[in-house]
Amino acid sequence: MLKFIRGKGQQPTAERQRLQKELFAYRKTAQHGFPHKPSALAYDPISKLMAIGTQTGAIKVFGQPGVELYAQHTLTNNLASELNVQLLEWVYGSGRILSLTAANQLTLWEPAGTTLVPLKTLPFDGKLKKVSSLCCSINKDLVWIGTEGGNIYQLDLKSFSILEPVIYHDVVLEQVPSTYKLNPGAIESIRQLPNSPNKLLIAYNRGLCVLWDLGESAVERAYVAPGHGQSVGLYVNTKGNEFNWYHADGSYATWNMESENPPQNVNYVPYGPDPCKSINRLFKGKRGISDIIVFSGGMPRSAYGDHNCVSVHASDGHKVCLDFTSKVIDFFVTYKEDSESVQVLIVLLEEELCAYDLTDAKVSSVKAPYLHSVHASAVTCNYLASMVSHEVYERILRAGDEQDLDYSSIDWPITGGVLSEDDVPQSNDNSIEILLTGHEDGSVKFWNCSGVILKPIYNFKTANIFGHDNEDDVPVDSSNDQLDEGEPPFRKAGLFDPYSDDPRLAVKKIALCPTTGQLIVGGTAGQIVIADFQGDQNEHGIFKVMSMNLVSDRDGFVWKGHDQLNVRANLIEKHSLAISENGVNITGVLQVLPPASITCLALEANWGVVSGGTAHGLVLFDFKNFAPVFHRCTLNPNDMTGAGEQLSRRKSFKKSLRESFRKLRKGRSTRNNPSNTVPTTLEARPVERQIEARCTDDGMGSMVRCLLFAKTYITNVNITSPTLWSATNSSTVSVFLLHLPPAMTAATTVPPASGNTTPQSPRRISAQLAKEIQLKHRAPVVGISIFDQTGCPVDQLSAGENGSPPHRVLIASEEQFKVFSLPQLKPINKYKLTANEGARIRRVHFGSFTCRVPHELLQSLNGNSPTKSTRSYEGGDGGHNASISPISNDSELYHEMALICLTNMGDIMVLSVPELKRQLNAAAVRREDINGISSLCFTNSGEALYMMSSSELQRIALATSKVVQPTGVVQIEPLETEDSTVPINEEDDTDNENETNGDGNVIGNGAGMLEPPVAQQRSKPLQLNVDSNVVLTANGLSRGSSPNRANETITSSIGDITVDSVRDHLNTTTTTLCSTTTEETVGRLSVLSTQTNQSTTSVNIKDLPILNIPNLVDITSKSNTNEISTSSVVIKSVITSISHEKTNGESENLKTTNVTTHEESQF
Repeated sequence: MLKFIRGKGQQPTAERQRLQKELFAYRKTAQHGFPHKPSALAYDPISKLMAIGTQTGAIKVFGQPGVELYAQHTLTNNLASELNVQLLEWVYGSGRILSLTAANQLTLWEPAGTTLVPLKTLPFDGKLKKVSSLCCSINKDLVWIGTEGGNIYQLDLKSFSILEPVIYHDVVLEQVPSTYKLNPGAIESIRQLPNSPNKLLIAYNRGLCVLWDLGESAVERAYVAPGHGQSVGLYVNTKGNEFNWYHADGSYATWNMESENPPQNVNYVPYGPDPCKSINRLFKGKRGISDIIVFSGGMPRSAYGDHNCVSVHASDGHKVCLDFTSKVIDFFVTYKEDSESVQVLIVLLEEELCAYDLTDAKVSSVKAPYLHSVHASAVTCNYLASMVSHEVYERILRAGDEQDLDYSSIDWPITGGVLSEDDVPQSNDNSIEILLTGHEDGSVKFWNCSGVILKPIYNFKTANIFGHDNEDDVPVDSSNDQLDEGEPPFRKAGLFDPYSDDPRLAVKKIALCPTTGQLIVGGTAGQIVIADFQGDQNEHGIFKVMSMNLVSDRDGFVWKGHDQLNVRANLIEKHSLAISENGVNITGVLQVLPPASITCLALEANWGVVSGGTAHGLVLFDFKNFAPVFHRCTLNPNDMTGAGEQLSRRKSFKKSLRESFRKLRKGRSTRNNPSNTVPTTLEARPVERQIEARCTDDGMGSMVRCLLFAKTYITNVNITSPTLWSATNSSTVSVFLLHLPPAMTAATTVPPASGNTTPQSPRRISAQLAKEIQLKHRAPVVGISIFDQTGCPVDQLSAGENGSPPHRVLIASEEQFKVFSLPQLKPINKYKLTANEGARIRRVHFGSFTCRVPHELLQSLNGNSPTKSTRSYEGGDGGHNASISPISNDSELYHEMALICLTNMGDIMVLSVPELKRQLNAAAVRREDINGISSLCFTNSGEALYMMSSSELQRIALATSKVVQPTGVVQIEPLETEDSTVPINEEDDTDNENETNGDGNVIGNGAGMLEPPVAQQRSKPLQLNVDSNVVLTANGLSRGSSPNRANETITSSIGDITVDSVRDHLNTTTTTLCSTTTEETVGRLSVLSTQTNQSTTSVNIKDLPILNIPNLVDITSKSNTNEISTSSVVIKSVITSISHEKTNGESENLKTTNVTTHEESQF
């Protein structure tokens, strides 16, 4: 009882709470990979920016590598069509973009930092006003909107309203030749002539195209396509003297702008004469003196109608038909400056983005710097290697460069945006992080995820090892060879290949040593492939194959699963050398029998051992000598299915009776003495959920869930020994003591040179069972970690280091964390997660958190919290992969290791070690996203990556010291209103307002960008800009899902603003702010008067002392301003007192009576 009361009173001190805010902060930072379900594509040739819209409402803008902007449409009527982006149109050269959704809603977006902000929205109602095409003017002031009804509306971008006149289709029909007597149908394409900005070329659905004079509001010339049905689109050349008109029957023709007569080849069908499908998009240019036509679609309907193709036809006879494996969404062609010379073809497909060099007659592939298809083959596992050494990274890069020899060397044409000067890749070894993705086809892809760009660096394939007798030769990549010489001239294009020859090839587990480059890959059929990045060495060993049987001595066991994979016959010959390709050596294959899927892997390259676990047991293998060490079967002898005791997790009858009597006594004492409020032991205990016993089918109890190599104290407190730890689904933890040769014990990768150069018989590694732990609750163990006194895991220490004693072991099951002492294995601490919160643990990892704190805070921490005295806080480098910037001269570096945990609810928790006190709790992944939760992996620096879709990776940061996020920005042009002197809107439409300082300059935001114009509605919402340096959530997630409510711009739909609502909001902001400061702001706002007439108020705040409160907008920069307001209700706010807490604990009170009158609150 006293122990519980004492523990209940240990609340974190104010200093500890401040340190928590300095160390931990959750945010979504960047996105990697390919957008999920793309639906629209747009390219700005002036700003050199590319935008992609998706069916889920996301808009992503890409410029030069490092410039990425995200946006997200929101639901208003809870309709899926409100999110489906159908069209994107750039306001060329301004940085703004228009989006059209399936709900017929037009939105104007503007860059603001690393996100896109919706400025204005215009809905279209009615079936006849269904928007079918968009065209922005060269002057950036108008957008012509074509509809299904055949009319064209003019949208003014300044007022975002429809202007007169409207180009009605019946007016056009009156001025076309009388021979055309059809209803022209929908507007398919609108093009403004580059040489005559006052003329529009309009293509209607039913074979009619007109040249419209905007000044005269009349048809200047009409073009009728004879014999054609549905028109699809237009392409106008840069000179404006000719255009290409393509149709739904697979034909296209080049028309002269000055002549209404059809060209001679008006019925030209590239892949005729059979009926062909529609040409969906067409571009024309020049390669030298040859004309180039690039178009999508147009395939013969009966023979190749199911092919997804983009064709490149040159007038010199070179023809290529790029045959993709997924649907073509759209494409565009980039040109050289002010010319028709083509450069790069960029194709947006349903599952990938492909680029091709059009300056090369072979149309060779171009490797894009971003938007890589992570799921070219379905992703089956993820592994993140932190602190990869520079030497290993260079080896992987060399191996990957040999695979990229077939790519074109042309420069990437999309170079828009501006990168800040500090966006320089870090070169220190600890900053290199490599993501390894295992795939269904047996390949492992290496990605450099150290920065914003997820860069593919190497593709390791294991399928070449396995096969049949007639597949001795490795298949040659024929991606650049044409499949046939006939028509169409098909060529396989793209990397997306969702089909796998054999499901047993799928990769399940990966292990990579970051210091030696040793690679271990575990597969579905029990195969463990052993490789290393030592391809530059001349000595190649012999390829070896070894098998280890786990259940050979068990009578009655019958394996009913798939067979093992067969290694190719030419590899298992007597003197076959190890496979060495692209600088990678595959030295051998270990086959575990029965051939069940590999469930966990552990690698210790310094010792030369690898351990693998399956549903039947674990094996320990010496890959240096290619010899088995031992195997252990975890199957229950009494039950070959591996199921444990059925009643092992139910409460005992004695315990149930005991608690029942306690409840009866508690209820009787409460009835007799109602005023008695003294808490009993049962009452004071936290409420725990009853955890039902697991059924025998929820998972095999014999399955090995985690393996760990560690050098720790297991025999006595003075000597560390190499050990192997294993844990199963039934909470059985086994500790094996390893006996290594002296060379390996010294943690050296190669044996030391000796005088005797004759080869000696290598000493074999042996192992024996040292200790075994059986957790009573018998939940599956998901992680084991051994850490030293400072909380640093021993497996993250450098070779030869043991850490500061004593060591402790953390055993994390699905339901609880438990810390034991070593070597006694006495329980020290426990944290019940499932019983208290109902969640289950899915993944655990140790992360490094670093910050700079003042000396006073460190002294107070040492005096108040004895448990924190074990932390390291010296001026040197204290953390792994931590980006630290000093904030003042009197601060020191504080480094702390913490436990990061992911639950099945998608929540991420940060716990201190060994106290297991919660430091941070964040809802990171949606609980419905099972794939996202199962794919999440942590880095050593407090970051995480998970699959937010089948093709996208979301990056999140839990530490304040290491945040990888896009910092590139897009410069925008000011969007001036019609009357820029007095920004007053008297109409129902919205206008824009730019605030200026005393010098007349536009006030910028935290990223140095121009402040975006905000749509000002008649009923002004209160906007509280709390933190201008807030990291915007990736993918433009709705503000309601933000982890930090204080970092949002909160708008109210209610016109009247009360004092209580503002006070409550400020109080909430103060209590929930997850920032790096502890300043508290106490404000009292009172409504003094209302006015209904126009007034001009001068504000002078120069006499105020400097306010160092980042939670407020800097009001000193807005001094000496004259503001005009015509709002019907004006709030005059008086700040009566501001309490500013300094770092040394002193507080100063500032009194001011300055009155600020403005149309909206400034903070």
